[in-house]
Amino acid sequence: MPDGIGQTSAKRDDPTPTAADDPTGKPKRPLSTVVSFIVGTLALLAAIAVPLAPVITQQVAVTWPRAGQLPESTLAFFVPYEPTEVHVHVPCQVVRAGQQRDTPTTLVASRLPGQPTEGFAVTTANDHVIALVAGVEVLRAPIPTACDVAIDADATGSRARIGDRVVELPGERIRDIVAFATDLGPQQAAGLQVRVITANWFENSPTETKKLLIAAQILLVVLAFALLIAQDRSRRRAPVRTARRRGSVLRYLIDLAVLVVLGGWWVLGPTTPDDSFAAMTVRNSLQTGDVSNYYRWENASEAPFTLVQQLLAPVAEWNANPLAMRIPSVLAAVLTWFVLSRGILGAVLPEHGRRGAIRLLAAVSFLAWWLPFGLGIRPEPFVAVGLATVLACVLQALRRGQVSWLGLAALAGGLSVAMNPMGIAAIAPFVALLPQVWRLLRVSTAALLVGIAATGVVAMFADQSLFGVRKATELHTFYGPDVPWFQEIVRYEYLLGFDLQGDVARRAPVLLTLVVVVYTGLLLLRGAGRLPGLRLGYVPPLCLLISFGLMTVTPSKWTHYFGALVGVGAATLTAGVVLIAIGARQLARDRVVLVAGVLCTALAVFAAALTFAGKNNWFLHSQYGVPWGEQPVRPLNGPEWWLLAVGVLLAASVLPGRAREGRPRRMLIGMPAVISAGAVGVTVAILLYSFIAAPIRQAGGYSIGAQNLAAVEGGSCGIADHVVVTPDVPGGTPTSRGPAEAVGFTAGTGYAPGFDPPEGVRELWGSLQSGQISTGTLTTGWYALPLLAANQELAVAVAGRSGDGNLITLEFASATGIVGEHVLDDTWLDSDERPEYPTERIVEDRPQDHPAWRDLHVSAHDVPSGAERVRIRAVDDTTDPAGWVAVAGPRVRDVVPLAEYLRGKAPVLVDWSMTWNVPCVRDMPRVAGGLVEPPAYLLNPSAELGFGGTAAYQRGIGGTFAGVSEVGTREEIPTRLLGVEKTPDYADWGHLIVVDYPLPGNDFDVQSVPFPRWGWRGE
Repeated sequence: MPDGIGQTSAKRDDPTPTAADDPTGKPKRPLSTVVSFIVGTLALLAAIAVPLAPVITQQVAVTWPRAGQLPESTLAFFVPYEPTEVHVHVPCQVVRAGQQRDTPTTLVASRLPGQPTEGFAVTTANDHVIALVAGVEVLRAPIPTACDVAIDADATGSRARIGDRVVELPGERIRDIVAFATDLGPQQAAGLQVRVITANWFENSPTETKKLLIAAQILLVVLAFALLIAQDRSRRRAPVRTARRRGSVLRYLIDLAVLVVLGGWWVLGPTTPDDSFAAMTVRNSLQTGDVSNYYRWENASEAPFTLVQQLLAPVAEWNANPLAMRIPSVLAAVLTWFVLSRGILGAVLPEHGRRGAIRLLAAVSFLAWWLPFGLGIRPEPFVAVGLATVLACVLQALRRGQVSWLGLAALAGGLSVAMNPMGIAAIAPFVALLPQVWRLLRVSTAALLVGIAATGVVAMFADQSLFGVRKATELHTFYGPDVPWFQEIVRYEYLLGFDLQGDVARRAPVLLTLVVVVYTGLLLLRGAGRLPGLRLGYVPPLCLLISFGLMTVTPSKWTHYFGALVGVGAATLTAGVVLIAIGARQLARDRVVLVAGVLCTALAVFAAALTFAGKNNWFLHSQYGVPWGEQPVRPLNGPEWWLLAVGVLLAASVLPGRAREGRPRRMLIGMPAVISAGAVGVTVAILLYSFIAAPIRQAGGYSIGAQNLAAVEGGSCGIADHVVVTPDVPGGTPTSRGPAEAVGFTAGTGYAPGFDPPEGVRELWGSLQSGQISTGTLTTGWYALPLLAANQELAVAVAGRSGDGNLITLEFASATGIVGEHVLDDTWLDSDERPEYPTERIVEDRPQDHPAWRDLHVSAHDVPSGAERVRIRAVDDTTDPAGWVAVAGPRVRDVVPLAEYLRGKAPVLVDWSMTWNVPCVRDMPRVAGGLVEPPAYLLNPSAELGFGGTAAYQRGIGGTFAGVSEVGTREEIPTRLLGVEKTPDYADWGHLIVVDYPLPGNDFDVQSVPFPRWGWRGE
């Protein structure tokens, strides 16, 4: 885009068109006006009709048992939990088969027999047959001659029948099916039948009618642009004079530097909390045709905000590796930078935008906003392009007096709304410049702009119906988060917290830009806007403030929504610093300005110190190797250092030589800009250093940068390349030869109640049985030591205190005597060995209190050469309540790389937080058609993720895989992150779980039939 907007005079800075359409005041082309109004109105009506247009949905019917087979219990995970229809039929011979059993018998149920349910069940007990609907007994009767039972449920309610007795249950639904189960054998259950229509609300495709509507709306938008261009040509306006200056070498070098940083960040940069989640929604959409949540919200669709995911789907189909999936966001960053540097700054700062120093400031401001928020596949970086484009196009329209630019702004705004709720901020430029825009508009022009903006509605509903969006919104609202507008303060509480939502990188652009906005506003009130070249200096900060206000209506208050304001925020910071610098020269004699400068300097110092008081914290495994990960960025976290910087700058301003009268005053007035810009620059430097240093510090271990570098070189399985699985070797648990010598230790017991030793343990001894204050020693008998392969190890299960006064040693011997020993001690993993934040102090070392059993190991290469036998020596020398220790006999374990261990095992459910960290695991459970494939293995995140790490299994928040925890039995397979001895903070990398189910999975027939329906119609 051209850079200039006028020259130096206030008149040339005025963006208002200089000539009217017709000096006589009469419409020049009345037919064109009517046509424009009709086209705009039709475009709007066509867009409104798209959500209502008919769609083809897939009606999925599940029938159990399979055709031609006898009933046998099976898992059946339904999501959404509430099917559209349920029909259960139990013939009389099955009821009598249940009656003949001496115990209460489940004839058929939607859960395992005996489990509570909100689904259905038919049981017999004491010569009665009982029907349960939605977990409530609705009908009970003695078993009569006519004793067949039927349960039917649909959108209107439920009905239950036993023989000729019927009960109606209006509005009652069946909300829980995880199995089709029976206590009867296949022959006894012959004749049972269950038929369920799943709640497949979101998987649909447009009909030919809907496609025609979409095509018509697009054609009308093209026609609308043609009419806007025709209006521009019919306008008589003064020529726009632009200062033609050759681009400086520095300008292009800055562009190149920005591109290099973006390219480096593409490879080395961190993942966001939602990258893995969003990537899986895109991957699953390739199978289902709908961008649904996969893990949560009962697999509700992301509609209507799915435009970004739809654009990313072809990328995922080409290559789902994180490095490939990041490419669109990097391209969005490049577009945002050029729109900012070429389209916005040239208009807002017509006399200054081309200067190398200003362009460098803009680059730093842009990177400060984009680096923490913009990389990945969340919608915010794409919304940022849209918002920046809207602002640039509105400014260009006013500069040129051409409404076709407003058409581009309307199109960008409409598409931004289709990406994310933050897209609503696209109206901010129109509001900020409303008086000037108003003078450009006619009724017909406004109609065309509305019709163009309605393209956003088409993008929202092109592949979704109004009913589907209503259902998706209902589920998202029900499960949340759905925070009301008046609790917007929650977002800033997150920003100032100490988790990754309030890290240094996120605090810096928001807090420091707000300081600049406050000071800029004060200077504008004192007339800074009348200074040459600054007539539009108020536009970016006003747009930013309006956007902050509009942000309150978004339903969630996560800080990543600030990422949608990258372009506007960077423009605000750049224009604000320039305005402050010029105001410091031109308004230096204004005492009010001087007082405001002092106050805002204090505010900037406070904001800078508050920024660096946060952690340099990043999501999950992206944190590995990053400096200042669990502490503030010292010494910048204290205001005294920033005050010292203020003092040094003020002292420098009064040094003899080139000092002129009033220079200290000007320096003090400009100080808020200096501190804010300086702190932003330091933040960018810290971020770049952090993620360049991370793979170096983690050399040989895992880091997100190393993963992506390996992907560039040919392939990587992420953290799975650095994790080993350590299963017990079958028959690898020897028995001791000879009795143990024990004083204070008791065989078979002596450990904390409620903590069971690992499976496979044959012998164990503990010192707790004799009392907490007792001490003792243990020397086991000798165990035969098999020859360990290179990929094997010797493991000993330990409970209680392994060190801190106690001692556990493996003693090795050959035929000639003792050949070596190995101490087993995991006290180095204790958190009290490391600093806590924000207290900024080392916690006094507390003795280990660890009652749970865990395995300590000796690798094959650490076993002394020639060793043929091994025994355990343990000493309990501590007398505090946690001072006991227990040990079990040694076991031989294999050491298998995680990626290799999972090969051929399927399906594997990788948690929403980790799919990008193990990109080679692709055989995920299928979630489609209202049904869920039960996973066989789970890869779960570390415990530090807390509740978030169990989200997929929690029915209370709509977890898609709730049936896993409700039906299956989970057992952890031991794993270990290699090299963790150097970085104990990363010891809990995650967990590998195998799930055992009491029933086979999905042993039923599934039939999918296309079913047309109007967009507002559902079940």
